[in-house]
Amino acid sequence: MLGISPSTYEYYESSRVPPAEVLVKIADTAGVDLRWLLTGESHPAARVPADHPALQRAAKMLADHPDAAAPLAAFLDILAASLKFPPKSPPTEAPAVTPVPPAGKDTWIPVLGRSAAGVAAFWASPEDARGVTKLEQIVERHARKARHAAPAAAALADEPAQPVQIVTLNKPDADDVVEFIAAGILRARWPDAFALRIDGDSMSPDIRHGDLVILSPSAPAAEGKPAVAQLADQIGVTCKLFRREGETVHLVPVNEQYAPQRFPASRLAWALRVLARVRP
Repeated sequence: MLGISPSTYEYYESSRVPPAEVLVKIADTAGVDLRWLLTGESHPAARVPADHPALQRAAKMLADHPDAAAPLAAFLDILAASLKFPPKSPPTEAPAVTPVPPAGKDTWIPVLGRSAAGVAAFWASPEDARGVTKLEQIVERHARKARHAAPAAAALADEPAQPVQIVTLNKPDADDVVEFIAAGILRARWPDAFALRIDGDSMSPDIRHGDLVILSPSAPAAEGKPAVAQLADQIGVTCKLFRREGETVHLVPVNEQYAPQRFPASRLAWALRVLARVRP
């Protein structure tokens, strides 16, 4: 009835504010108040009549200038986000931090490469990728060196954030790695864990450009959670929200400036869940 796909509707239900024209169509189709859709206020006194001047102005603007839909939707997104949070308290001076030496190497998780948080790109032909060292080859070598098999991955959503340190070597180690994350709890749970640095902003603000994400070959992608995925013939890997519907894989950005991408599940080489995010 709304003229959108079920997956797009589900994104709106879960985390996204629909564009202005979709909000109006939802209100008309469901017979509900537009202000209730935006703010959650359901008191009869808070209902906005269809002839409200603000709605009339918005409708006229869209009728006269259809290209204004995107800026209007962006404004509604900002307004909706601002209504979710209380006013921030004045900033206070941060306490002094005493440097501490990094933990032992048995707690270090290597940073093995980079993951794009943009639109997935592909080689023009399989021949173009010949001779290129793929990330999964590096990860496989690292996993084989893990001291023991990793247990089944468990969710960290209900656990408090853990302190970590970023360790940078003056020269590469034996595996040509120069950057590590000292994270004892994560390393103990997933001995084969590794990290990637994010390039791009399609997962912003949840995962920003320059953040490090921690993954494990023992922790496959979870439905609706951030993951790093590798597709057949893809140049590099990509970080997105992961969804699978039958034989279709959806890679969904958090940043609404990027469109979700859909691929046949047969093209998915691997997908690993983001276990943790480290913001330098």
